[in-house]
Amino acid sequence: MSSLRRTMALTRYHLHKRTFVGLVPLVCAFLFGMLLTALIANTNPACTSTGRVYDPENSYFLILLIVTAPENFERRTTIRETYLNLRPRMINESYQDELIHIPPYNERGHVQHESVQVQRTLLANYQAWLQKPIKNIKVINFKIKPLFAIGMHGQPKNIRRAIYEEQRVFGDILELEELQDSYANLTSKLLHSMQKIDAKYDFRYLAKLDDDTYVKLDVLAEDLLSYYEKLHQVQQNTNKAPTMELYWGYFRGAATIQKHGAWQEKDYTLCDRYGPYALGGGYVLSRGLVSFIATYADQLSMYKSEDIAVGTWLAPFRNVHRRHDVRFDTAWAPRACKDYHMLLHKRTARHMRDLYAGEMCTHEEDKPPTGNNKLPREYFYDWTQPPSACCNTVV
Repeated sequence: MSSLRRTMALTRYHLHKRTFVGLVPLVCAFLFGMLLTALIANTNPACTSTGRVYDPENSYFLILLIVTAPENFERRTTIRETYLNLRPRMINESYQDELIHIPPYNERGHVQHESVQVQRTLLANYQAWLQKPIKNIKVINFKIKPLFAIGMHGQPKNIRRAIYEEQRVFGDILELEELQDSYANLTSKLLHSMQKIDAKYDFRYLAKLDDDTYVKLDVLAEDLLSYYEKLHQVQQNTNKAPTMELYWGYFRGAATIQKHGAWQEKDYTLCDRYGPYALGGGYVLSRGLVSFIATYADQLSMYKSEDIAVGTWLAPFRNVHRRHDVRFDTAWAPRACKDYHMLLHKRTARHMRDLYAGEMCTHEEDKPPTGNNKLPREYFYDWTQPPSACCNTVV
């Protein structure tokens, strides 16, 4: 019995010894690996990206919120077959330096507006940039999510079936089940859309577009990428400043409050004119502004025009870059055709296909401006003047 116990004890000793001896090289290898990792990391302590990578899985750099009516299937099809196929293209590496301006904060912590001279210089630089040769530089993991917003409440069965089938095929319909789709409900439609998007998606920017707006999506995306990169660089050096939000479009000031007709406004009592706002054919908001609107949607005033409503809701914020851009042709009628226009409102499906093919001005051939049908003026926005005198500096 004692010999059996001695044998068992000896066996446990050798097993323990063998296990311990086997662990030694594993522990040494682990410690060596940790040391090597630390040494490699310390050789380059700055976080430098080898490519443009912004978004984790299941998130998007840019959401396109395209407001559309249930029956506008042809417009949605045209958009899918034209500008949604465009992606960022770098013409040369100078875009960020020459065309992107990140305004500073003033001594009171407000974002300083761009002067007329800055706006004029940026436009001239862009026109020169367009003449430069194109380079193929890959943009890594750049993701855009188009969403066609449609109110589903009260829709006939045949319309609902058609929309559900469209969603099954394309997966790009934002179904607003609680909203009745109508022209009078555009502000409510925008709020419902932003609430659903903010709750479901991770994104950097949102472009609100009408379904009769054509977007040079390659240029818009390249501009936003460059803006995002430059803003990130600037904010790294100004840690005390609040995060700068973006409200980008073609701004209008001192518009007359509508007293009659479809756009009659009964609830706007802040002033005898509307405050500055980006025209509703298309504008871009950063994520922080979308989240604010979505969070407080139930308390915000429901003004008749959604673009005026957005401008009013965002008016109090001091950290918003209100970026007036004449490349946004987003008024109630097209302005004179220019090759530098990036967003082009009031275009038919045929005009969109022409634009995609490189033909810029066919809409003017269809409806040349005559008599009372004059084209809207194109202006730089003078933020140093009151809204009533904002828009007298013609491009």
